[in-house]
Amino acid sequence: MDYQQRFGRTAIERGVPEDEVGEFAGLLRFGIWTNPVYGGVPVGQRGGLPRLPVGMQWPSSESGPLPFVASYDCAALPRVDGLALPADGSLLFFLHHAAAYEVHLDECAEDAENVVREQQYARVVYVPAGTGTVTAEEPEYGDYEDAGDPFVGEETTFFATVTPVLPWFAYWPHVSDSQEYVDCVLPHEEELCALVEELWPKPKGGPFVAIGGYTKDVGHPYGTPEERMGVNRREWTPLAQFSRQRDIYEGRFLIRDEDLAARRFDKALSFTAFTE
Repeated sequence: MDYQQRFGRTAIERGVPEDEVGEFAGLLRFGIWTNPVYGGVPVGQRGGLPRLPVGMQWPSSESGPLPFVASYDCAALPRVDGLALPADGSLLFFLHHAAAYEVHLDECAEDAENVVREQQYARVVYVPAGTGTVTAEEPEYGDYEDAGDPFVGEETTFFATVTPVLPWFAYWPHVSDSQEYVDCVLPHEEELCALVEELWPKPKGGPFVAIGGYTKDVGHPYGTPEERMGVNRREWTPLAQFSRQRDIYEGRFLIRDEDLAARRFDKALSFTAFTE
């Protein structure tokens, strides 16, 4: 479904100038929220043991195996224009939150260097449709410690819903700049935001894992991943955003739009942040 077209058509019918509607619609994104309470068709799981390709070892770093976060059946996920997820196959996410975050406490290193170092603690695995898979055996993880978060969490089935993501808190991090833009270019901003909420009411329960939308500023390191790398937000898609360890850490996998379309999931980057 073209959600932007639906939004734009309705806004114009209600008298908002077409150029303003187009500007707002160009900034409005839609993401896939997944949560066990939404109901419908199961789209994946969080925790438990993953299904890996036959013969594939559990993803690991030099420090040991990486905790499994979640997996998705891509064929079961809803379709969203502009979010070029695979039509089939499965996506699996592995991340050692604490170790990945600790990398960024090294203030002697540049952000770009720390981003590279973090990737050893994160992995995205794409399993094409038709690949033989088996449920992985729990690995020997030795001295793994993660502030009380178990290495293999309780398995939870996910369901999905498509949700709009308003750009104000993510696209313009400085309130003064945001307000100046809104006053000059989007005089009907409040009406347009209300229309978004009317057309797509927020589901009960936030996402356990969110796909698409915008990245967000959370805790330290300050700023979004795109700002830290000095790149354009429009070129990157949040492939997965999720919390763990009693919501202490925020895990975020980003991928360039061109790499997502080409199924180059080895190009995805992890950016773990502390939420407090």
